[in-house]
Amino acid sequence: MKKIALTLLAALTCIGLSAQDIPHLAKVGNSTCLIVDGAPMVLRCGELNNSTASSIGYMEEQRTFDRLKALNLNSVIATASWELVEPSEGQYRFDEVDYVIREARKRDMKVIFIWFGAFKNPFMTYAPSWVKQNPRKYPRAADESGKDLELPSVWGEAVMKADARAYAATLAHIREVDKDHTVVMMQIENEPGLRGAARDYSRLAEKAWKADVPAQLIQYLQDHAASLQSDLKKAWEDNGCKTRGDWETVFGKSLKEDDGTNPILNQTEHFFTAWAYARYLDYMAVEGKKAYALPTFTNASVFGINSRGRSLGNGCSIPDFFDLYKAGAPNLDILTPNSYMQQLDQICEAFAWKGNPILIPESSVSGARGLYAVGEWDAIAFSPFGIDSWAAGVLEAPSAQQKLFSDSYLLLEQAGPLIREHLGKPSMRGTYLYNGHAADTLTVGDYVVTFGRGRSFDIGALMAPATGGGPRPQAGPQAEPRFEGSAILIQTGKDEFYLMGYGVNAGFALKDGVKSAFCGYDRIDEGRLENGRFVPGRLLNGDERNAFLPDGKVTVLKIKLYHY
Repeated sequence: MKKIALTLLAALTCIGLSAQDIPHLAKVGNSTCLIVDGAPMVLRCGELNNSTASSIGYMEEQRTFDRLKALNLNSVIATASWELVEPSEGQYRFDEVDYVIREARKRDMKVIFIWFGAFKNPFMTYAPSWVKQNPRKYPRAADESGKDLELPSVWGEAVMKADARAYAATLAHIREVDKDHTVVMMQIENEPGLRGAARDYSRLAEKAWKADVPAQLIQYLQDHAASLQSDLKKAWEDNGCKTRGDWETVFGKSLKEDDGTNPILNQTEHFFTAWAYARYLDYMAVEGKKAYALPTFTNASVFGINSRGRSLGNGCSIPDFFDLYKAGAPNLDILTPNSYMQQLDQICEAFAWKGNPILIPESSVSGARGLYAVGEWDAIAFSPFGIDSWAAGVLEAPSAQQKLFSDSYLLLEQAGPLIREHLGKPSMRGTYLYNGHAADTLTVGDYVVTFGRGRSFDIGALMAPATGGGPRPQAGPQAEPRFEGSAILIQTGKDEFYLMGYGVNAGFALKDGVKSAFCGYDRIDEGRLENGRFVPGRLLNGDERNAFLPDGKVTVLKIKLYHY
């Protein structure tokens, strides 16, 4: 994942940054990071509810930005809606966009805007009235019977060009009013895909369906034949790796009914649909970057890691269709997941495909998930959805869960210099424990580190031969309530580590090949981080002599090991 290490200084020197550069993506070590004003930035983010940013009065009344700051966010994802930006064709207004930028800037926060254009999920609810009410000019997708699905057809160039013009106008405005780089990224559309049919059967779509598969896609298949996603690879190979023909000639006719053997239904139709949405998003990205070349991403609803083409909308940018998106949208920088499933580790593994950077624009609210995404995947951003309503009451009487979340973000802030130093290096790792995944093992330097639940009071475990160590298993069957815990582990010396987070217990042992008979703790200091500097508190010994991060409390440990 991140096995090639460069020093941060060397990385920044190599890419030749200046403070005047606009936010952009760049390699730091073996990870892709967001560079803002010449330095990597990790976004401790939260996404507003969909309608929050539509009203300045509402945001003022709710003290939205004060709530966000109280949770230790350094960034926010807010909507920029086509219907508000261009209420009349060719006439633009940016009042709400400007308000978000201004209020974020006052609090030293950054902004990612979601462009709610033609697609909010599969629906066109954020398109302006003059688009929604003119299906003749702005064609709609149709199902197999010819019924209008009330969704824009991505094969209709008129809606794509109108959407892109408004998006580009928004970026041009941001470029003019945001000289200090408050806005750092753009999300293009939201979970775009098709609903109500396996593919678009409108007149324009039928013409594309019966035409040859685009040469751009055929060339991609040939260039990446050895590493294609399995379903796409099999469909192409099973049909003779053809380099010309319509979609069913190249990828085969799709099964229409499930006969109980779990076949892939409508596979070729889904390939066709994913390609169409990828090309639409690529056009949006290109036109937007002509105005202001901020990094871009789109998001996908993830209902299962092996979804076999199924998501909230057909053709959504889920892992099944990554090759189609890379082929069709080379100007879109990142593909991102909406990760409400508890298996965040599996989601990140899937979305790290071929070096795709990890950015989580929507998640359930969880400090543990944010710590894991940053520690293990060098995540550019972690952002729980609906953060403004979840933060209700935080200014008056924070709940225990709000405090745990805000303390997790505070940890990421105070550990910032340490995290940035280890971005892209194998010296920083993360673990995430949850129901069904209550143990984990990482190898860092000379050590194998095992993680589990609960305190392990076992003096002999860490003083045993090098193959021992780790959390003590709990005796007897137990009905375990829902839980989660997470930790960031950073190696700062050959035998020195920081362990920080909550809800996990760690055990250290030497990995195979290290010639020592015994391994133990030299010392464990509990403390806190202030701007990357460790401030020690208790020296843990006796009954507390273990690397334990309790539930419900963000804890920082500095651990020194020895072996002989």
